[in-house]
Amino acid sequence: MNLQEFSVQLASRLDAFLAEKTGKSRSFIQEQIKSSRVKINSIVCTKASYRLKENDLVTLEFVELSEPSHLTPTQGALNILFEDEHLLALNKSAGVIVHPGAGQKENTLVHHLLYYLNSKDFSGLSKERPGIVHRLDQGTTGVLLVAKTEGTQNLLSAMFKNRTIKKSYQAVTYGKMNLSGTIDSPIGRDRKDRKKISSKTQKARPALTQWKSIERFQHFTHVALFPLTGRTHQLRVHLSENGFPIVGDPTYGKGKAKGSLIPEPIPQVISKLDHTFLHAFSLEFTHPITNAPIAITAPLPEDFQSFLTLLETHDSVPPER
Repeated sequence: MNLQEFSVQLASRLDAFLAEKTGKSRSFIQEQIKSSRVKINSIVCTKASYRLKENDLVTLEFVELSEPSHLTPTQGALNILFEDEHLLALNKSAGVIVHPGAGQKENTLVHHLLYYLNSKDFSGLSKERPGIVHRLDQGTTGVLLVAKTEGTQNLLSAMFKNRTIKKSYQAVTYGKMNLSGTIDSPIGRDRKDRKKISSKTQKARPALTQWKSIERFQHFTHVALFPLTGRTHQLRVHLSENGFPIVGDPTYGKGKAKGSLIPEPIPQVISKLDHTFLHAFSLEFTHPITNAPIAITAPLPEDFQSFLTLLETHDSVPPER
């Protein structure tokens, strides 16, 4: 980083003033401003057109922009729930892979984001995961936050780390859960199967999940989940190890809830599922730049809602006499 400080002698526009003082291009300066690297009288300013006044003190702590991402922007559908100049929130569909990996190099959500934003807004961000500040598994649906600048990405990442972003999920589990509760069970890589996460690990990390039943059926529960930590597979592992695996989970739910007591046609529908009934329902947080309260909600996917209707029809709890 390069820290520079300037005193304003004549009123002028912020980006023009800094471009003249530093010898950098106007576009470079505008990116630094958008990334929250410019302060006026010790207050962050993200507006390039801000009119400076005489005797203002301007501080710029800039970093050179990294090389452009080698990923090829690819057109693809994006379900945008919220967007401003700093960040956007998407409603991720089941089966969508967020970023390139060993299993898929092309046509990921990141490729689609690069196409939508024409690559320019991801300057200075990670080449592999531009703007991605948290993760959702391939089979998980719902709200996914994406930063447009490095400054916003750093701030959002810190907010997730400091647990100042309130996360709410919904799931359908096997079994009839209690009305509410808390699961406090450290987890990590399973000792025997390194592809799995479990409490049977040599390097356990704290993991805390609160939950509340939304609707209880005879053999299933529609539950709201509130993870207070963000461990890999946390919700799936916590529920499974407590005897309530999530419906459709190919890793932690397979073979744990078979039974002839579940009425048809529910088992038939489950057998055809290709993803987990786990949905990132909402995120609530204070905007890292504007300080405005933000609440973003993703409606339940159609197949999730249809399954709930199926349970209400075929698995509802008989009324008490």
